[in-house]
Amino acid sequence: MGLDLIKTVLPLLVFVIGALVVAVRLQAQVKELQKDLDLLLSRDTYVSVVRLQAQQEQTDKNISALWHFCNTLRNKFNGHK
Repeated sequence: MGLDLIKTVLPLLVFVIGALVVAVRLQAQVKELQKDLDLLLSRDTYVSVVRLQAQQEQTDKNISALWHFCNTLRNKFNGHK
């Protein structure tokens, strides 16, 4: 009777412990992957911000050059040097 109980419960116990080990390992891997994803997203955000800053600086330069050109034309048509 005791031997039959052990034969019945032991595989179930081994399965439960194995499943628990697998679940814990998967949980650890998911957390590690989440950290990696957060790092990649923060880098991507940084790259986007830097790219937008560069575009904004170029736009500002273009606007300044356009105003300078307009002022030069205005001065030329008004007889200024």
